[in-house]
Order: sequence, then structure tokens, then C-alpha cells
Amino acid sequence: MSRIANSNPSMAMNAGNPLANSEKQFLQQVARQRVTTYDGNTWEYYDCGKQSTSGRNSTMQLPLVCLPGTSGSARCFHLQMQTLAAKGYRVLAVQHPPVWTHDEWVHSFDRFLNALHLREIHVYGVSLGAYLAQGLSLNYVALCRNILENFPKESQRSLACVHAIDYMVDQVDKLSQKEVASRLTLNCLPCNPNAWTLSLPDEKITVIDSHDETSQPRQVRDQLLARYPNAKRAMLKNVGDFPFLSHPDDVAMHLQ
Repeated sequence: MSRIANSNPSMAMNAGNPLANSEKQFLQQVARQRVTTYDGNTWEYYDCGKQSTSGRNSTMQLPLVCLPGTSGSARCFHLQMQTLAAKGYRVLAVQHPPVWTHDEWVHSFDRFLNALHLREIHVYGVSLGAYLAQGLSLNYVALCRNILENFPKESQRSLACVHAIDYMVDQVDKLSQKEVASRLTLNCLPCNPNAWTLSLPDEKITVIDSHDETSQPRQVRDQLLARYPNAKRAMLKNVGDFPFLSHPDDVAMHLQ
């Protein structure tokens, strides 16, 4: 496991974007870390907040692990990490190595958690990250206590939403070609989620949704709600495609 000095990856961003400035401040306070698991994969992550010193964590003490979508990196959760860490929560934002199947991701992520001695976690997944989190819960029933899912939505673009889009475009530019290829592969692999039998009850799942028009077909949205009919729903308004950036306080409230 190693710590990496930050080389100010925000320099290429528009200096007027407040998200670029908040990320820069975050990187000055929280070190990027790496751990190589015994399968040879190297995971990058940020870890902040209070770490439990007790043997087995209670539900409230369990860390929250944030998983980005196809276009984001671990840094895109810096606002949630700062807010929740200040309130006593431990939060990790994770960037996975290039892998090529859902099963490979799930098993490598389990090894990453083992390397950090994390036996139980809460998970906040965005888009692809939310999808992979379901596979994690299927294969490792005792590991995930709660899953919070967030899928992109289409709406009128406020200034905050525009800043969020610009920031995420810059995030994509910073991904390597291999990382982009891996994420697109995971995003496009065929799968039948209806065949999954999750032991995690619906009440432990929260879908962060929007009153706005969705960028995904209505059929997909209905399938998600039908798959988890008793899941909690956190309804937001005018949050754009990336609510964790455009409306971080609202998202942090539901993550607590």
C-alpha cells in the first residue's frame, strides 16, 4: 500500500469552475492512496473521516464506499467526502483498475476490501458503479449493509449542472485509454439482473431519483423500480446528470 503525492490534476480545468477549486482544496488535504491486491490489480482510493477502533463495527460506524460511473473517477466524490467526514463518517472513494468482466470486478473489489480490513460496508454507486454494487451484494451477502444507487437524469441545466458536466468531461479526459475501454466493456456486457437473487432486502436499498425527465428510457426506469419495489426512494429536483456534484448537500443528506 502506498500514498501518492498530489500533482494538482485540476490545472487543466477551467479556473472559474467552483468544482475545480473545491477538488484542488480536497487534494491538498487528502492523499491519494494505492493498494495492489494479490490478483495483481492496483486500486486507487481516497480515505477520510473517522476510523473505528473497535473490533466489529456497528451499522452506524460502517464506512461508506463510493463507486463512480463510466465517466467519473474517485475524485468526483470529493464534496460528499468532505461533508460526511466532518460529521464523523468514514468515507472512501474508489477507482477500480481495468478489468473486463463483472465477475472479475466483483472478486477484485472483494480483495481490495480485504486488503483494507473492511468486513462490512455501505455502498454508494453511480450509474455503472450502482450496477456493479448489485453484483457485489449478490456474491458477498454479508459484506454490503446498504446500497444507494444513483442514475443520470436529464433536466434543464442550471449553472451548477453546467459546472458538473464540465467537470466530468475533464474527468474523462484524465482517464487512460485502458481505463475507458474497461469501463465501456463493463457497461456494455450483457446481463439479466432479473436472474439475480439478492439476499439484501429492498429496505436496505435507496434509489436516488429525480422528478426531472430521465435521459434513460422510461422502460429502464420502471424496470429498476419493479426490480426493487420496496426500496427507499430519495426524490431530488432539477439536479441534472450528476447530482452528487450539482447538489452535493442534498445527496450527502441521503447518504447519512
